[in-house]
Amino acid sequence: MKLRINLKTLSEITGGEIIKGDGATRFDSFETDTRKMKKGSFFWAFEGKHFDAHDFLTPEISEISKGWIIEKNSMKKLPVMPQNVLAVNDTVKSLHKLAAWHRSKFNIPLIAVTGSNGKTTTKEMIFSILSQKGDAYASKENFNNHYGLPLSILELNSSHKYAVFEMGASKKGDIKELGEIAKPTHAVITNISAAHLEFFKSLEVTFQTKIEIIDCLQENGVFAYNSDDDYLKSLSRWKGKKIRFGRKDADVEIAGENPLEIRFRKKERIRVSLNFVGKHNFENAAAAAAITFAASFSSAEIKRGLEQAKGLAGRMEKIQVGEMTVIFDAYNANPASMQAAFQYLENSGLPRPFYLVLGDMKELGAYSYLHHKNLGEKICVINPEYVYLAGSEIKPAYETLLTRRSVKNINYSEKGDWMDEVKRIIKTSKGTMLIKASRSMNFEKILEGLVK
Repeated sequence: MKLRINLKTLSEITGGEIIKGDGATRFDSFETDTRKMKKGSFFWAFEGKHFDAHDFLTPEISEISKGWIIEKNSMKKLPVMPQNVLAVNDTVKSLHKLAAWHRSKFNIPLIAVTGSNGKTTTKEMIFSILSQKGDAYASKENFNNHYGLPLSILELNSSHKYAVFEMGASKKGDIKELGEIAKPTHAVITNISAAHLEFFKSLEVTFQTKIEIIDCLQENGVFAYNSDDDYLKSLSRWKGKKIRFGRKDADVEIAGENPLEIRFRKKERIRVSLNFVGKHNFENAAAAAAITFAASFSSAEIKRGLEQAKGLAGRMEKIQVGEMTVIFDAYNANPASMQAAFQYLENSGLPRPFYLVLGDMKELGAYSYLHHKNLGEKICVINPEYVYLAGSEIKPAYETLLTRRSVKNINYSEKGDWMDEVKRIIKTSKGTMLIKASRSMNFEKILEGLVK
């Protein structure tokens, strides 16, 4: 982050007031975690659901800080202040103002990626394609919320010719808020499925939230959408520039699957060898191909970029431990991603027996019981040799398995007390083990000591 402004300019951008210090003081970057503070750093204090950073602004932090950006309402509880202090009404909204101002300095193609599933993988594929033409920037990991997105945008610099950012949401209006900061020239909506239903309440609300990105596009902006998706296909009636991707009736079409074959406008074709497992990633590749095709990338550049793209740790990661093939996908879990993982197990010729190590699918709200019960039904179809379940929400799947009696070996523990047994199986047995759960289940502990 190299902002190259001073405190006075920052106050003008954010509408803040310099409480202490000199407006000419240089402001290049800042920290948001007091544990990462270095001598001479600025600190930007946020108030979240579970913490308030103002509570960590001690005299010791004041000693090493060059300055703080704080909320006016929190000033009274600060025991001491550093040499420079900017007070604002809302530190999060002020961050958004700074990020929007910074974004306005760059006249470059900027792609926004949203949807229920596949956002991060699609983003990484797009980034790899963009990099074929010049220096590109992509938001890190899943920096896709009202903190992460603006912080990512602030990393843009004059060397970047292209950029791609992931945008997530937990309620209606979130995508609009992020889109107004990023002002994308292009946007991708991957799909609409049962993710974060605890907050959205219905798929219709999910759909209405994701398409908010279209209204945030710059003039003459282009959006890509999955024409196979039951909700998104209605966008064919939407005014404005658009491009469809999918398996049928699409501008960028999945025309073959062994290997992946993508066809552009019913004419030119490319064959692609992906470094990603599972056929659901064919749709992610088609999404990346569609939006970069709309951004004037050639089929050769798209093919090269897709084949050079790498997956991120924890997302359908294939790991070999002795004679056991482990598919580790414990960064996120929802009904659609579970189904995709199961389909990969069944259709990829992986060695049996199958071991399923599954945990809660979080943020399903009132739909949690139904989706976890359905998960139990889908487990029966796969006919695994062993099933290990953990978490309070996944219990309906366990009860379904007990009723159906089609799986012989079932081990359920709310806290995952079977972890040592699973580690032993990985080290001493052969076959294929799928490890999948929402991130909060901390299933990466299963592989501790087994993978270097």
